[in-house]
Amino acid sequence: MKSFIKIFLLLFISFALVYFMHSKNILNFQTFSYAFENNKKYLVLIAFLQILNCLFMTFRYHSLLKLFGIKANLQNVTAATYVSNGIGLWMPGSMAIIEFIRISLMLGANHKLNGSYTPKINKLNNNLEELATKSKLAAASLFDRLIGLFVMLFFGCLMTFFVYMKSFNINNSKSDSNLLILFLISFFLMILIIIVPYLAKSLLFRRILARIERLFLTVFRNRVINLFLKKIFAELNSVLDVISLGIRSIKSFWMPVIYSIVCLVLAVFGTYFSGIAISSNIPLEAIFATVSLLSIASLIPMGFGGVGGMQLTAVLLFSIFNISPQIASSAQLLQTTVNLLAITGVGLLFARLSAGQIRAILDARKKESVTS
Repeated sequence: MKSFIKIFLLLFISFALVYFMHSKNILNFQTFSYAFENNKKYLVLIAFLQILNCLFMTFRYHSLLKLFGIKANLQNVTAATYVSNGIGLWMPGSMAIIEFIRISLMLGANHKLNGSYTPKINKLNNNLEELATKSKLAAASLFDRLIGLFVMLFFGCLMTFFVYMKSFNINNSKSDSNLLILFLISFFLMILIIIVPYLAKSLLFRRILARIERLFLTVFRNRVINLFLKKIFAELNSVLDVISLGIRSIKSFWMPVIYSIVCLVLAVFGTYFSGIAISSNIPLEAIFATVSLLSIASLIPMGFGGVGGMQLTAVLLFSIFNISPQIASSAQLLQTTVNLLAITGVGLLFARLSAGQIRAILDARKKESVTS
């Protein structure tokens, strides 16, 4: 019942945001429909780029699984990636949902590979082994996203700085200040991604964090707030544990970085051709500069399948580069639509390959409920 309420709420948010943008002449459906009527070749090209992007994301994830010592068949990893994206893209906070589904599918593949759950005498060993596998999969998934974001932020900083220096001589202080703010936000997030893994490994930082937790729990004695804070700190410590697991292999991350660069280029050109499909031109440097923040925005539940919220975010970010709201929203909506249709279609094709993994997950859950 809760799931239906969430879906209904997300649909309402999407319709409300789309109606708001349309009523304020921010979203132009004529340019959107024009692309489907007259520029079908660009839609096919955008779909191809999105599918190819997902494939290189698969290669990146597979290379990280190897680094974390997880034996995984490339076919299973490919199926898990496309199926998780095909389902997760429709959900709120799509990036987090995608990783949750992919980890579940990879665990299913692991159960299928090792057979069903073994006799009771080995139950403790199996539970410990599964816990270790979950930790490694979580670490691989987290570093998969962190590396991808780092590459996007790095190129975003370069492009924003380039545009800022190019427009420095033009008397437009508001535009310059917005570019500088965008650069500082991207640079701060990039440095944060670099620092956090080392903080996670630092015993001093973990002790300080534990003391902060005790201080907060002492100050806020209200039962509800206390439980909420405990959950927050437990999740934070869990994430730091996962990150510290991955920091050991950080020198071997050059291959995932290369795959991330390819993914970035494909994503950027997907947006670029979305602009061409609606008979507009979005500068490549503007797309490079904003793609990282758009990706981070996908963590926020802003409508069903990101429709509505992502377009409004694109309008705000692209306005820094003097791109009209109509072009920004229409191009982003077009790319979102094509991406949802293309990846969902391929995800359904790969769902057959993941049938064994899904059955293994369901069987595992049944056995857990029986033994508990």
